[in-house]
Amino acid sequence: MSHSVDTPVVFEHPLALAAGLTGVALGLVAAVGVDVVPPLPERPVATAVGGGLVLGGVVVGARRLATSVEQADPPVVEFRRDVEVPGASFDRTLSTAVHGGFEERADARQTASERLRETAAAVLAAVERIPVDRASERVEAGEWRDAGSIDDPLDERTGQVTVDRVRTAVGGRSSVERQADRTVAELADAMPGFAGPDAATAGIASTGVEGTRSDDTGPVDRRTHRWTGVVGAAMLAVGVGVFATLGGGVSSLVVAATVVVGGAGYAVVATVPDVSLAVERRVDTGRPEPGDEIEVTVTVENTGDSWLADLRVVDGVPPGLRVVDGSPRYATALRPGESVRFSYTVGATRGGHAFDPVRAIARDPSGATERERQVDATGATSVECAPDLGATGAVPVFAQAARQTGRVRTGTAGEGVEFHSVREYRQGDPLSRVDWNRVATTGEFATLQFHEERAATVVVVVDARRHAYVTDDLEGAAVPERQLQAADRLASSLLSAGDSVGLAAFSPEWCWLAPRGGDTQRARIRRRLATHPAFGPNRPTEPFYGRPPLRRLREALPGHAQLVVCSPLCDDYAVELLREFHARGYPVTVVSPDPTGGDSTGQRLAAIERAVRLSRLRRWGVRVVDWDADEPLPAALEAADRRWSE
Repeated sequence: MSHSVDTPVVFEHPLALAAGLTGVALGLVAAVGVDVVPPLPERPVATAVGGGLVLGGVVVGARRLATSVEQADPPVVEFRRDVEVPGASFDRTLSTAVHGGFEERADARQTASERLRETAAAVLAAVERIPVDRASERVEAGEWRDAGSIDDPLDERTGQVTVDRVRTAVGGRSSVERQADRTVAELADAMPGFAGPDAATAGIASTGVEGTRSDDTGPVDRRTHRWTGVVGAAMLAVGVGVFATLGGGVSSLVVAATVVVGGAGYAVVATVPDVSLAVERRVDTGRPEPGDEIEVTVTVENTGDSWLADLRVVDGVPPGLRVVDGSPRYATALRPGESVRFSYTVGATRGGHAFDPVRAIARDPSGATERERQVDATGATSVECAPDLGATGAVPVFAQAARQTGRVRTGTAGEGVEFHSVREYRQGDPLSRVDWNRVATTGEFATLQFHEERAATVVVVVDARRHAYVTDDLEGAAVPERQLQAADRLASSLLSAGDSVGLAAFSPEWCWLAPRGGDTQRARIRRRLATHPAFGPNRPTEPFYGRPPLRRLREALPGHAQLVVCSPLCDDYAVELLREFHARGYPVTVVSPDPTGGDSTGQRLAAIERAVRLSRLRRWGVRVVDWDADEPLPAALEAADRRWSE
């Protein structure tokens, strides 16, 4: 859809054009001291005209104060991420409780207080092993643990809002934040094994969501209003020239003022440029490895008949890729048939990344009008980054196996490597399993039996819901990237151990790969992790909830399968999902990248809430690998296996 304004064309007004050019020429001549106009007679009409021009100039010039410049605002494409810092929403709520309007402050205080009470009830239920409903009743009754209580941390105080605003203006912390900090610190002390940031170092506000992907608005022509007020300046200049002439000055000052009038007139009749471009994009490699640098070269050619005096081009860098060198923006002037070329470098991350169209913005020489277009580039339209799978460490699995031979030890005697028992020799038993020591000692033939080992059937599940798009560092690796790395390594390790491995996702986009073994399955998993829409860099717009997708996944799962789920566990629904699968006979192991960090009140509260979720899962028999951002995944798996073996 095209949006345009009714812009005049200069040559449609030949008389105005001739008068303007004549006035500008005479004004320039008068400006250098040549008197080309006879003196104006001193009469009331001239005085009235001069006064009117001065007054009109002041009025028209004042409009500039009430008019804002409207021009294209190119999107930030250097690094676009659609992720949330856990706890950022709570920090924003605390800020609204101080800086919002009257009703907004009241709603924010109530929202924050309710969340703190819910967290207190969850902590109390985890500590004392009581139902959450019972814990909520005790919190509402003012009972917290065996002694003490949680007072309302956000109680309204007379005159406190003004004081808090002054404190925050000078870099201090509001009483609302300090009260919330005290409650969060008490919750942290009550949660067993929790080691979060100390409250004394709190106060660093999180930046919340970073996601500057703008909506495509289609082609648009607009007036920038950059010259608003210049007409007033021209009227004022002519009026002053009239008064100067009446006072005995040189009458050519009136004509000299028409230079400003001519400039203003040009801005008024300026037309939007005709933008006709051909864009070609090339990348030096189409299948890089994660961490590689990719050079992108863009060539822009003016295929139209108009000279583009002011052309600005912004390439559509894919979301999820960071520009590490150069710039995807370029400004130039292009004659018809002329072309320019510019380059920049991005860092590769896992997945399929599609380029957006190139955004072109052209302005007339005065900057009064502009035309914004999106141009589809030829050549490279996407970059696919799929790493080689490599087994890294053993993945501990439950003792639930399929009928294929593998590594899971069973209680049944059969083929294996670990001794089980001895039975009498039967005709046909392999000679390698005969107990030759007994034959030599007693002369009796016996057959050795070992614990039979079978392959596990494991489905690696990636949590790709909206709540999983989180990070503790907007400049570092986000949780979705860490989860895909984990799924990559887990699948490879399980396949190398002889297990049958499948792939699925908790996502609005259906993703299912039936469990199989071998190198072919390794390649299938690699391809899915790199290119499937369920694992894209952008946060899903649709929610994932309800029975239909879960029922579909349960129907696809083999009856003897177990799940290895990669999830940050940043919401309670993730816990309910895992609990349901585990209760239905699909043993669940959770590899959970820890996305919590930072010292703000909301970030520390999010860390406590996640610790409660881990505790609940472990209490239900779900194995949890709490994977810290600074810890290698094999080390986290090994530490978890030692805990489970104790």
